Amino acid sequence: MIERDHSSPRRALEVPLGAPVFVQALRYTAMYGAKPFPEALLIYLDNGAYKILSPGEEHYGSYVSATDPAAPPRHVAFLSWPSEDWGRNVASHTLTFDQDTGAFVQSLVLPGDAVPRAQHGYAQSVDIPLTGLMDATWDELRAACAPVFDRLQAQTDPRRDERSLDLP
Repeated sequence: MIERDHSSPRRALEVPLGAPVFVQALRYTAMYGAKPFPEALLIYLDNGAYKILSPGEEHYGSYVSATDPAAPPRHVAFLSWPSEDWGRNVASHTLTFDQDTGAFVQSLVLPGDAVPRAQHGYAQSVDIPLTGLMDATWDELRAACAPVFDRLQAQTDPRRDERSLDLP
């Protein structure tokens, strides 16, 4: 019988992050229970890396988009890199965006969990200066993107349909 050493040496691998090219504000209307952060900011980098921030998480990963990087995303597969946010493990997220409504559907797959978690909400691109973006905190970025997050919150308000009805 061959004994295998399953311990992993702690080595660092330098991964260049690239430069920000596109930013999206996300407002979730259905979320994975362990990550109850309705707002997030997704920063796409020019080399297929990404950074996501919310009130309770900040991590990096890789993405592949089914559309040209210069075009608004329609279908994007994300793989987070090991981080404290995911218990030093990874997570897979696939988001499909509807350009007409701004809605998105997200499938979350966690290691060892055979059932994908469905999440959804609304997204909107954010037009903010890209310089200094990678060093900014969630609070700084949330303040800079407040009008976009306010619009997304209004869009996800369950009472908006009631307000739009013409009742006698």
